[in-house]
Amino acid sequence: MQAQSILLLGSIAYDYIMQFPGDFNVNLTSEPQNNVFNLAVMPESKTVNFGGTAGNISYNLGLTKTPTAVITSVGKDFTDLGYSKRFQEVDSIKFWGKEHTDAHTASCYIVNDNHHNQIIIFHEGAMKRCPDINLAEQGVSRETVKIASVSPDNPQAMVKWARKLIELEIPFIFDPGQMVHYFSQADLEEIIPKAHLLIGNEFEIAKIQELLNTNMEGLRSLNSTIIITRGEKGSECYWGENHAHIPVGPVKKIEDTTGAGDGYRAGLLFGLYYDLPLETACRIGAMISARVIGTVGPQTQKYTLKDVRETFHQMFHEDW
Repeated sequence: MQAQSILLLGSIAYDYIMQFPGDFNVNLTSEPQNNVFNLAVMPESKTVNFGGTAGNISYNLGLTKTPTAVITSVGKDFTDLGYSKRFQEVDSIKFWGKEHTDAHTASCYIVNDNHHNQIIIFHEGAMKRCPDINLAEQGVSRETVKIASVSPDNPQAMVKWARKLIELEIPFIFDPGQMVHYFSQADLEEIIPKAHLLIGNEFEIAKIQELLNTNMEGLRSLNSTIIITRGEKGSECYWGENHAHIPVGPVKKIEDTTGAGDGYRAGLLFGLYYDLPLETACRIGAMISARVIGTVGPQTQKYTLKDVRETFHQMFHEDW
């Protein structure tokens, strides 16, 4: 692992992305009183993409050439289907996880409709082995890691890794994402106050409040630094007594929203790694997120750090 890297603790997965040329709501039949529903759709296209939270974040950080390390568990198809080659081709990204020859890499099946609604089915695969990974044995220390991200992965592993980062005194962003339902109230009360910041979309933050039986004010009493992403409405950045609304970056056409949040997190981590103000880091996140949704798939966008700087300057009339 390169000295003072960004450490990404999160999933590596293959994304099977399909486009349905209609509205899910039209095809949905339900009987709420009986707890029954049915949805059948016929997508018109399908692509297979490299994905996963850590995979997507690392790809964007790789485009900025920021030192990054990824730790998770993957299966035999990590090499067979070419994902490992992607890491080998980018000098700034290192894979320090575990590869298991008796399992498959996690898979995510995503169907989008014409209104940018999504249906997501995730198969954990080799991620089940993540709790067996010992961060210290992988060389994680304050000397090798400047900042880390605990992002969606095996929930048991996420709790274990967060505790280890706290023990090692390595700052980390806590990003439970779609795994938030698997955290207990005790886990959240333990981890959130000790994280560098908490980030999630508006539904995830609302779920955290529900699990903690509190409101936004109560949540901020646990950790005053919180980022809430709101899709096309931008994001909200809270720190201390401060608050800033972060507008979305410029997008010519929305092609696919898959991985947009991971692009945002890549920009955020880039800013934190280089000790930029939090509001600036969030703005960079918005710039990168916009690049992601302009292409189909979470790792098909191409840009340079110079491109991001120029867009940032055009939008905010300043540089970092």
